[in-house]
Amino acid sequence: MGCNRSVGLVQRAIEAAGISTVSVTLFRQIAVKLKLPRVVSLRFPFGYPLGRDEAMQRQIIRDGLDALVSISKPGVIIDLAYIWEG
Repeated sequence: MGCNRSVGLVQRAIEAAGISTVSVTLFRQIAVKLKLPRVVSLRFPFGYPLGRDEAMQRQIIRDGLDALVSISKPGVIIDLAYIWEG
């Protein structure tokens, strides 16, 4: 959990400076435990946070950027409905 915790600390520091952040996670339960500011969550295997397909990767990045606009306060997790087709 060390890397996840580090990212959460960095996110909180950036948010404290007045800059909104969003992270992509494969571990929703860890995002909840660490109380990350803004999160988009996927149910993909470890090592493929954006999937394999380039078009899907681009869309997930767009979804993350959209979350910066749609999530008005820290602490919200959006579960993206993509299905892993590995």
